[in-house]
Amino acid sequence: MKKILLLLLFVLLVSCKAEDDGILSVAVAQEPPTLDVMVNASVSGRNILVGNVYERLFTIDGASIVPCLAEGYELTDYGHTLEIEIRKGVSFHDGSSLDAEDVVSSLNRWLDVYGNAEKLVDGATFEISEGKVVIHSSSSLALLPYMLASSPQAAVIVPSASLSDLTENGLLKNAPGTGPYVVESWLPGDSIELDVFEGYWGDKPEIEAIKYSFVSDPVTRVLGIESGLYDFIDTVPSDDIPTLRDKGIELNQGGENGSIVLIFNKKEGISCDNDFRKAVSLLIDRDALMKACYGDYGYSVHSDYMDGESIWSVASSLDPYGEENDERGLEYLEAAGYDGQTVRILSSNLSNLDKIAVALSSELEEAGVDTELIILDWAAFSDMKWNSSRWDIYISATSSVILPIEKGYLFPSGAGGFDDEESERLIGMLSEASAEEEAVAIWNEAQKRLWEYIPVIVPGHYSTVYASSGVSGVDFSDGYSFRRAVLE
Repeated sequence: MKKILLLLLFVLLVSCKAEDDGILSVAVAQEPPTLDVMVNASVSGRNILVGNVYERLFTIDGASIVPCLAEGYELTDYGHTLEIEIRKGVSFHDGSSLDAEDVVSSLNRWLDVYGNAEKLVDGATFEISEGKVVIHSSSSLALLPYMLASSPQAAVIVPSASLSDLTENGLLKNAPGTGPYVVESWLPGDSIELDVFEGYWGDKPEIEAIKYSFVSDPVTRVLGIESGLYDFIDTVPSDDIPTLRDKGIELNQGGENGSIVLIFNKKEGISCDNDFRKAVSLLIDRDALMKACYGDYGYSVHSDYMDGESIWSVASSLDPYGEENDERGLEYLEAAGYDGQTVRILSSNLSNLDKIAVALSSELEEAGVDTELIILDWAAFSDMKWNSSRWDIYISATSSVILPIEKGYLFPSGAGGFDDEESERLIGMLSEASAEEEAVAIWNEAQKRLWEYIPVIVPGHYSTVYASSGVSGVDFSDGYSFRRAVLE
């Protein structure tokens, strides 16, 4: 009945959509909680705003750094000094001109709000020197351009004046950006509409306006793309993929957006035992865990911590505990002295993560391990994971990051702890590498060590499936971008 009523509503709405010629209509599963993408790391916020409304100094193309609001950069002093030349002739949406002061103010705020960046620069800040933006640090800055180009809390540039007038919560008040689109309207709970910025410094997009509607219900999104109400939808449910494909609607699976992580409690309990962690790693069917959450589409199975297409990816065939092997797993379970203790598996009920918890419990029970499932809402889960006396393994979905040092579970301060000196030594060396090639080589060794230590298990990586109708040229290399897309 719900589907029939929704379809009738769509028929009425589609009849009105003809008046919206030139507007790309997009339905997104999640609404960004704020337009301040420097503070909030939501994927929806980045897809809608970063690159469209707000821009960074650099972007990533494959493994290469590409200048955007910067003309270029130079690392000197054995990687301890970074100099950035700022692009000239760039205007903000309010008509003011981009200058080095705007960049310094924005980036220093970014260092304040993004802990991984502050940690990398070891307390240094950006300043202006001879017209360039410069930062000097006692630590190596070789990885900083990559972080500037791709951090989940985006290092976007806004006018320095907007940073002196924040909300009570310290958020930006609709600050102007430099991107090819300007925010025309934002109706919380409903939609964001972007219009082309006529004063854009670069090539203007073909599509004049984009309306992003916040549609959390997957049935509504799918019916919308079928009926023509929406030109593009994100987060297509696995069960709907065959039907949409049969109806001739184009489907695209984006790159890996992040990974599923089983995080062990290394502070107390049975999971402190490395042999127990090896046993779990050998006793589980990784494909079964990922399929429980994603069905037949939208994931890949490999145990390296970084995305498969990343320059940091290490072949998971080198993981000595990355393939299911019940015989070896039971040997390690015995070596751990397991004698029937209940293993507590903690998960939230967000985004089907609880289904992975059920599958993990089933795999371990089958091997003779007693388990208890603790399934909570997101808020309660977020609190409990910091109480190490309440759980042994918790399940999380982590967003894709460009650098291994942005993985929160690789540090002692993360929930679950971290107590392997060799892994910590290698991760510390990673931050001190003077060049990309050196850092990649160090991470290769660190990943191998982490597969022995097993602070976490990565059963696989997830991707989002998108559906489109009447729009071509969408770029799926990093989320999705309509910068070069065309309405047909």
